[in-house]
Amino acid sequence: MCRRLLGILAAVPWILPVSLAGQSPSTLRGHADSLLSEWREAAVFADVQDSIRRAARVMGRDTLRVGSLRILVNPSPLPVRRAAGEVWPLIAHFYGSAASHLAEHPVSIQAVDPDTAAEPLDSHSDIQIPWDMDERQLARVLIGLADLSGLDRGLHDWLGGALFPAPDAEARHARVYIQLVTAPAVAVRRCFQGDRVACRDALSLSDSAGWLTRWYDAEERRELVTRQYAGFLDRGARAAEFRSCAVGSDAACLDLLESLPPGSLVRPLDYEARLSFLETAIELGGPAMFERLLGTPPGPMGARLAVAAAVSEDSLTARWRVAILAARPKPVSLPPLGIWVAFGWTAVFLTCGLRSSRWRVS
Repeated sequence: MCRRLLGILAAVPWILPVSLAGQSPSTLRGHADSLLSEWREAAVFADVQDSIRRAARVMGRDTLRVGSLRILVNPSPLPVRRAAGEVWPLIAHFYGSAASHLAEHPVSIQAVDPDTAAEPLDSHSDIQIPWDMDERQLARVLIGLADLSGLDRGLHDWLGGALFPAPDAEARHARVYIQLVTAPAVAVRRCFQGDRVACRDALSLSDSAGWLTRWYDAEERRELVTRQYAGFLDRGARAAEFRSCAVGSDAACLDLLESLPPGSLVRPLDYEARLSFLETAIELGGPAMFERLLGTPPGPMGARLAVAAAVSEDSLTARWRVAILAARPKPVSLPPLGIWVAFGWTAVFLTCGLRSSRWRVS
């Protein structure tokens, strides 16, 4: 059909000069209508061919089921089933009974030959993976694809990223501990000292009204304006107010920071800290925690997570803080022999320095 249409269209420029003069307008309209009909028929035929090709690609895939995970993947050496079996216990523990929602969102993987030129991503695939990826790497990819953030927009916005079970909780708690002792925010320092209200503020768990003054003191607000956001705020109509803030006007600093686009103000504690708080709620709330969370009405995340975990917000915050403080990195101890080695090297460097001509008196 396509060849026939192309032949017709190719012949038109040669036919028209000869035949137009001897044909009436109605005859010409008939020819045009015939050509248009041919064109539409060819377009429909091409669409059918494309649909058949797409269906063949999808039908040629295997459907793997591990727990509530449904994975569509084309035949290849990619160890999908083994990797899914490795990550499913972690996913099931994280989501509990809510993991059943994953069955409604199958993951489609396009496994490709790593030795060939790059293939275009199939429109029916979520991700393209070289089929020589090892099982451990693939397991991490599958964890990242087990994202249920679409079920709860409030939870997604509070986290500040995708929602999926992250491995290495112990290492994550240790990193959050470092944040508690180093983050330049008054709310974080008070949290470290035991103020649970400050902990809820630092984790963005409470109502957002007044976060700017609850998160940061005047000096920290000035640092944010003059360092973190200087390139954005020290320009145009804001330049004069920026200078006022830089020389000590907290009112100017507040006004500048409040002018930032919604959601752009840096939060005192990062995604990992909030994820660790969510994990604490899961630990306390058990397998039904996520289902209860999805059933809570919109509102501050602290109250919602406390309801889902079936404890008070204060108790949940206290439990999280204890877990983070318990993850304090262990100091490296120097063995007795190491102390003498250090003294020895110090003596060597001192002797070399004193013998240098720089220290001699002429």
